[in-house]
Amino acid sequence: MVTTGSRTASQATRPAIAECATPIVKEPWGCAHCGLPLPSGRPFGVYCCPGCEVVHGLLASEGLARFYELGGGRGRPIGAAPRVGDLGWLSILEDRAPRSGDGDAAVVQVQVDVQGIHCAACVWLLQQVWRRIPGAIRFELNPSLGRALVGYTRSKGTLAEFVRQAASFGYRVGPAGKAEDPADRGLLLRLGICAALAMNAMMFAFAIYSGMSAEDGANFELFHWLAFAIATAAVLVGGPVFFRAALAGLRQRVLHLDLPISLGILLAWTSSTVVFLAGLAAPYFDTVTIFVALMLAGRFVQRRAVRRNRDYLLANDGAEHLRVRRVAGDSVESVPVRELTQGDVLLLAPGDLVPADAALDVEEAALSLDWVLGESRARSFVRGEEVPAGAFVASRRPVRVVVLRTPEDSGLLRLLATPRAGARESLRGRDRFWVILNRSWVAAVLTIASVAALAWSFVDPVVAAQVATAVLVITCPCAVGLATPLAFDMAVAGLRRRGIFIRDGAMLEKGRHVRTVVFDKTGTLTWGGVRVRVVRAVPPSLRNALFTLATSSNHPVSDAVQRALRENGGIADAPRLDAGLRDVEELVGKGVRARRGDDELRLGSSSFTLGDAESKGDESLCLFVRNGRVEAAFAVEEDYRAGATEELAGLREHGYGVVLLSGDRPERVRRAAVDLGFAADDVHGGMRPEDKAAFVRGIDHGDTLVVGDGLNDAPAFEAAFCAGTPALDRPVMPERADFFYTGGGIGAVARVLATARGFHGLVRRNLVIATTYNVLAVSLAVAGLMTPLLCAVLMPASSIALIAHTVGVAKAWGRP
Repeated sequence: MVTTGSRTASQATRPAIAECATPIVKEPWGCAHCGLPLPSGRPFGVYCCPGCEVVHGLLASEGLARFYELGGGRGRPIGAAPRVGDLGWLSILEDRAPRSGDGDAAVVQVQVDVQGIHCAACVWLLQQVWRRIPGAIRFELNPSLGRALVGYTRSKGTLAEFVRQAASFGYRVGPAGKAEDPADRGLLLRLGICAALAMNAMMFAFAIYSGMSAEDGANFELFHWLAFAIATAAVLVGGPVFFRAALAGLRQRVLHLDLPISLGILLAWTSSTVVFLAGLAAPYFDTVTIFVALMLAGRFVQRRAVRRNRDYLLANDGAEHLRVRRVAGDSVESVPVRELTQGDVLLLAPGDLVPADAALDVEEAALSLDWVLGESRARSFVRGEEVPAGAFVASRRPVRVVVLRTPEDSGLLRLLATPRAGARESLRGRDRFWVILNRSWVAAVLTIASVAALAWSFVDPVVAAQVATAVLVITCPCAVGLATPLAFDMAVAGLRRRGIFIRDGAMLEKGRHVRTVVFDKTGTLTWGGVRVRVVRAVPPSLRNALFTLATSSNHPVSDAVQRALRENGGIADAPRLDAGLRDVEELVGKGVRARRGDDELRLGSSSFTLGDAESKGDESLCLFVRNGRVEAAFAVEEDYRAGATEELAGLREHGYGVVLLSGDRPERVRRAAVDLGFAADDVHGGMRPEDKAAFVRGIDHGDTLVVGDGLNDAPAFEAAFCAGTPALDRPVMPERADFFYTGGGIGAVARVLATARGFHGLVRRNLVIATTYNVLAVSLAVAGLMTPLLCAVLMPASSIALIAHTVGVAKAWGRP
């Protein structure tokens, strides 16, 4: 728990954000913020993505460069430029929060979750942000869970300002919704108990191995009974973790590593108990106890790795905290989305979500459908036209709509809800490797023990019991049961350092089965918007006029023109607003026009600027026209993620089929497919969410990975064998995905698949090493040469060898 106090008003004043900042950290091979390799062409200069550029500049301008010192020289990948989400949940949280004092001096304490914490530098940065805000009093942060307890003066709007400022650095704040898993606490408790039992078992065993014998009288017998009691307690406390999992797998006809671990525990304990009670041979109770403790340690490491990634995100509460402004007579009230009924009039601000199917109640407005339909450009709507639930207001002015159907009937709440567990197909019947391995192990161990005992029974029945016990104990899958979770933890940690987070523990198994990768276009292969390429440069005398027209429009193409003018002008020659423009008017979805002296200026599509007769139907250009003459021209292109073409080519080279599914207009999808190198037969545009899901079901044979970012991809996610997403701005899609990722490119997909192949290859090599050890150990046991002391030496030695091999191989997975 990290705690910080308040800060004076003078200290809380934030300096203005610099428009450009010199990089704090210079990596010759990677991004100046996160250290990831720079994409080809370096579209963002020394940064891998626009988010890293924004956050790095903000840290420099705010005097927070120590972030990099505390974070080992780099931060985490950001991806898209950070933006502030909906804050409707704040008022509900504050109304319910305990408070002290009255009026403007009232102090409230609330719990919030913070998304994006990954190291001590993040904790320090959030503390600094909190201290600078007026009214801040208390800040206690639990970094492992991502939970903060904050106390502040409500009248100063402290929490709202903290949410905005944290968002600007890439941290999302939301209502507390994450909870610690009781199973994790129970596993940790079991591990602690079994570790303590193992240490006591070793003490008793050490006394016996050091020479204590029956001649020592009652103490010798007492030590054996204590060892028996300790081993029994370890099996009763730690064994159920594996027994329950093995039984659940058998019920579903799935054989996995828990089965040999469970059988190893039971057979080793049972055989040791039998020979001890019968007085036939020396028992192996210390080995059994240590084995249980080590297996629990491995399980804890594996669960912790996945849990840490899940806690990285805010909890998905669906529409629980979504609120909307409803017009009630002459006033506007904030109400929960679930309370909306048909006929309600809503007032939506720029960037707001349309929570239900509604009819537009203003003359014209632009709305973005990329989240629900995958369209890359905002669409123009006119009064009375139906706007689908899930659209976002792209206009710069508030928009009124009339609800046509409730949110439930519109289907949005169903898509926002957390998917049911096991919605996608499991690994059942897919992984023949583990099925064959487990069956072979069980059959081999029982056969060898039985045959050896039978053979020795003709020579010496006592030795026969010793041999059978030794075989059953020495073949416990201790090394593999410990090395495999360690390899998993190192693989997950290596991916996490690259901004890739595994949510489903089975993803590294699923990944090696993948043969086809299905990509969404908008927001996945692109940033979700557009960019422009200068075809004809604007004359210097008209540069400010063009910039003014562009800033007067709310269309994404106009924003792209602004960016192009700024980038080409630099700091010294940055464009400025032209005060000579008058009668500026935007025609939604077409363009913007104005007058400058006697000249008419237009910026927009060719049909709008030149007229239908002269446009020749080419709508891929944005033109700047003065009195019917083209003064500047821009080619409108998809804003592709850097390196997307190379990453897709790399997947094909490794034998993966690559498919593009998009809800965007077919002509735009075909144009993007040509740019990205897709084969014509692998490209499908204009697809509705149900069409995507049907397509995936048609091609999936337990080998399809779907990568998407919008609600329109959710049905395809559930139809696919596994899924991934770059969409972290809302927890809806990550909750449905097996992995999610940050950063500028799509290299995360290839990296996950490569890590899955490497993980499986390492497991196979570990099995070869473990098999070699077992052949040697079983040979000694069958020959009657195995003793509890030799077993206590060989089993740790094999575990250390496998762990060293695992660490040596897996540590390379986190390198760039």
